[in-house]
Amino acid sequence: DNVSFFFSSRRRHTRQRSVSWARRCVQETVSTQSTWDYWLMEKATEKVTEKLKVLRDHIGKVTQVDPMIIDYGSSKEAKPKNEYFKMNGWGFKDTKITFDRQKGYGYITGSRYSFSGAVLKELQKFAEKEVEFIVSNEPIPCQDGMKVDPPYVNEAFLAEIGNNFSRLSFDDRERTIHSHGHTLHEVYALKYGTFERFADCVLYPGCHEHVEIIVKAAIKHNTVLIPYGGGTNVTKALELSPEEKRMIVSLDMTRMNKIKWVDKKNMLACIEAGIIGTDLDNELKKYGVCTGHEPDSVEFSTLGGWIATRASGMKKNYYGNIEDIVQNIKIVTPLGTYEKQSNWPRISNGPDLFHMIMGSEGLFGVVTEAVIRIRNYAEMHVFDSVIFPSFEHGAHFMRDLAKHRVTPASVRLVDNLQFRFATAFSSQPESLKKRLLQRIAKFYLTTIQGYDPYKLAVATLLFEGSKEEVEYQKKRLYEIAALHQGIRAGAENGKKGYNLTFLIAYIRDFVMEHNFIAESLETSVPWTNVISLCENTKKQIYESAKKYGIKHEPFVTFRITLLYETGATVYMYFGFHIEGLPNPVEVYEHIEEDARMAMMKSGGSLSHHHGIGKIRKKYMPIVMKPCGLEMLKGFKDKVDPKNIFATNNIIDTDVTGKEAEKKIEQYSHLTLTNY
Repeated sequence: DNVSFFFSSRRRHTRQRSVSWARRCVQETVSTQSTWDYWLMEKATEKVTEKLKVLRDHIGKVTQVDPMIIDYGSSKEAKPKNEYFKMNGWGFKDTKITFDRQKGYGYITGSRYSFSGAVLKELQKFAEKEVEFIVSNEPIPCQDGMKVDPPYVNEAFLAEIGNNFSRLSFDDRERTIHSHGHTLHEVYALKYGTFERFADCVLYPGCHEHVEIIVKAAIKHNTVLIPYGGGTNVTKALELSPEEKRMIVSLDMTRMNKIKWVDKKNMLACIEAGIIGTDLDNELKKYGVCTGHEPDSVEFSTLGGWIATRASGMKKNYYGNIEDIVQNIKIVTPLGTYEKQSNWPRISNGPDLFHMIMGSEGLFGVVTEAVIRIRNYAEMHVFDSVIFPSFEHGAHFMRDLAKHRVTPASVRLVDNLQFRFATAFSSQPESLKKRLLQRIAKFYLTTIQGYDPYKLAVATLLFEGSKEEVEYQKKRLYEIAALHQGIRAGAENGKKGYNLTFLIAYIRDFVMEHNFIAESLETSVPWTNVISLCENTKKQIYESAKKYGIKHEPFVTFRITLLYETGATVYMYFGFHIEGLPNPVEVYEHIEEDARMAMMKSGGSLSHHHGIGKIRKKYMPIVMKPCGLEMLKGFKDKVDPKNIFATNNIIDTDVTGKEAEKKIEQYSHLTLTNY
């Protein structure tokens, strides 16, 4: 019992008696009907609240006074996400982009990022010239919370788990933030709409044993469990079905965030799955080691979430994808807890079940901890950048880097529009010397070298490793860059380009409040198809925008990022004006579908690292043959026959037989051959 740390044996005994008493009270108070009408649910919620309050008073050990919450944690425990994360968009509450209409400047609030406090003097000029986006207009007011439906309450489940948790919450704001990810659809609803279904309660286990007890109770009392890490997915993976009449419990893993051990001799570490990326990096740094895994969402996403989505990070080229980093996984399934019997470096013990767990998006159970491979913390971290005459020149450079295996930790080639977009989000140099150097550099590139400022592309670089490794990589990379007319553009551009990644979602929130919606798509593609995929997808978006009545030319930009010998990851941002559109989200989803199909028709994958969720589930018959889908469904049915982990991601777990066949037929037009 992890709570025993906080209590004397006498107080523990008192608490155990109180929990037993509360169980009886809840069982006496709440009806055992499986389906509730709203009036009954409201009354049930009121009575459960009363019993939670009495239980809290008997325990006398909580971190916040709230009748809808029981919290056994100390002040050192991870805070609930709604205390620091926005309720109506992305990111920390203290960080947002604002615009001063009188001065004509944009600002970035807060102090967390290198961009924080920056004055964006070029923002309005770029927005109005390039995308006809008027940032000086008043933002559209958005709500700071939703009206939340009363919860379905499975009193038998609550009684069964007893005090085997760190925190239990029926708080509306906490339930809301655990009922969504960060697709455009969900963020738009956060600002201006609502959700069809909310998590009924949020449960935070404090240890592996808590999870085992919770899963057994859920099976016994037919309660849905939805594993929750950082909530940063962009696939509707956390979207809840309005048809689900069972109690839905969001199983928030963020209080399982400890480093259990670090073995520097074998270069392994055992980490609880709820640890957030930046916390993991900071804690491992104390041992002089790191994972090197740094997705765009590293400030909020968790180790368990990375495993569940088969994630990748910005420094993959040096440290690998998540499947290259994880050596052992402990997962609690309805059949029991599974992990490898030892931390072997490699095995040939038949099919590796971890390949079923990675990328399973919560279908089979909840990951509680993992043994990961660690690296010595890099001696050097060096930013740089290289400018090329065109995106095509840069793409050939990227291919040669992969071919010769000269890949720094991060190398990302952005097209011309994205380069100019990034420049608009850079503050102007304060010193005369720096402004003069900028003008000289621009004169040299455009006049002496003849680069067209509306065609050039930039590769941002981050080298990590020992001094010898970094010096060798830099030497070889600059030699290859020279073969493709690349010119070094300095460390400052490289650092700004890398750090801009953490600002993108804040930018999406800002433009959404000014009648402009934008989103990203990613794919992996063979080298032979990289340029044609970008061209075909851009053309398709332009055509679809016209078809759906978009008045202005959409914003479409690409970057080539993670490199493989056989291909690369292509990342695309696109957006458009929504003023006058009766249903902008629906229009966006039509255009996104067209863009996704154009990508796949051009040789791209369904996803490189974002995953499937529900937003891309309908495309699964294209990328996986029927026998593969049957295998996946069969594995799910065997591991979780009662569909306790009813995430409904990747495959339709809530339909069977003829109903399933109808669903497949419904999307039969989405094939590459008859697109």
